[in-house]
Amino acid sequence: MVFLTAQGGFLGPFCWLLGKILDLIYEGLAAVGINNLALCIIIFTLVVKLILLPLTLKQQRGSKINQYIQPELQKIQKKYKNKTDQDSMLKQQQETQAVYRKYGTSMTNGCLTSFIQLPIIYALYRVIYNIPAYVPAIKDLYTPIAQQILKVKDYVPTLSTFVTDNKIGTASRAIKTLSNLDANAVTDNNIIDIISQFSMTQWESFGKLFSDNTDLIHAISVNVPQINDLNRFILGINISEAPGWKLSWALIIPITSAVFQFLSTKTMQMPQAEASDPATAQSAKMMKSMTYTMPIMSLIICVSLPAGIGLYWSISALITLLIQLAINVYYDKFADMDKILERQMERAKKKNKKNKKSLMERMLDAAGNAEATGSSSNSVAGTSLKSYNSTADNNTSTTYRKGSIASKANIMQQYNTSQKSKEE
Repeated sequence: MVFLTAQGGFLGPFCWLLGKILDLIYEGLAAVGINNLALCIIIFTLVVKLILLPLTLKQQRGSKINQYIQPELQKIQKKYKNKTDQDSMLKQQQETQAVYRKYGTSMTNGCLTSFIQLPIIYALYRVIYNIPAYVPAIKDLYTPIAQQILKVKDYVPTLSTFVTDNKIGTASRAIKTLSNLDANAVTDNNIIDIISQFSMTQWESFGKLFSDNTDLIHAISVNVPQINDLNRFILGINISEAPGWKLSWALIIPITSAVFQFLSTKTMQMPQAEASDPATAQSAKMMKSMTYTMPIMSLIICVSLPAGIGLYWSISALITLLIQLAINVYYDKFADMDKILERQMERAKKKNKKNKKSLMERMLDAAGNAEATGSSSNSVAGTSLKSYNSTADNNTSTTYRKGSIASKANIMQQYNTSQKSKEE
């Protein structure tokens, strides 16, 4: 895929929309005499976070509701503590689901919201990663250089060797694409995908390779200073360069990213149920692990990639932290959780009247009824289940539609019957 033709596939529309926003921000700043990509990235990240704010608030509201119903869930856990037989475990799951159903929430409340945000977040990263594809004014700075490179003999192996020798990992995919193309199919875009990943130091080395090519040297000398001015940030940081592990001001970006990521994760954590419950203990262990692994990953990524990516990552983590702190203050100091829970229960009650049970609830109901009665007519999601006993006991042959709730409950009943036979 040619990067500069913009991201295609499923993410294409997201990237297109976010690219338009970034272009508008850049043009707006340029109109008042500010030509700085770092400031564009900061404002861009803020705008996108504000767009996603309604989804974030919905997710956090669900998390807070789950936090306030923990006492009821802990009561169920204590009731079935140390009871590992199948009947007790099934009843515990049914009672737990009943609590979630009562409040119109679920164990995974907020996961769907996070899942919806994933393509947007990834598209945001792709736009920041390849700004010239979405901001025409910046692409125009690279175009004259790309056009001159296309006139150079054996430019493909020259570019490939240069990228390899200078370890420009962010251009490796573009180089592979270029190498696989027929010479007549190569365009300016293919070259810009590569040279847009060069740092200021790498531009100086690149220019020396073509010291006898006056047209290319002229294009570089005219446009690269403007590109470097665009990439300049505070304390002399160039956002087109990866900070690396050498001591420099650029390390501020990956360090702040890791710190904000850590604080953001900590503020999101809610009190856990007692660790004697295996599922809860495992969940708590995983959350604790993420508290430390995510910041470390953030640090490594931001050190290795151009500082512009790290800047986006750092600002995003900071905004997430501030939003989370504001949400925590609101729910802990100002919100009337009793009224919120009452309204939530009312909405859940109306929803429950329509019998909109989840698949898990229907499966548990079917299994519970089968375990308790072994037969009879039970209503599960509006389906009449005649009997889950074997045909040998009933002398009847009942065929259930493959994959239906009835067939799955029948399988569960047959398993329970075989287990009881073994015990006897």
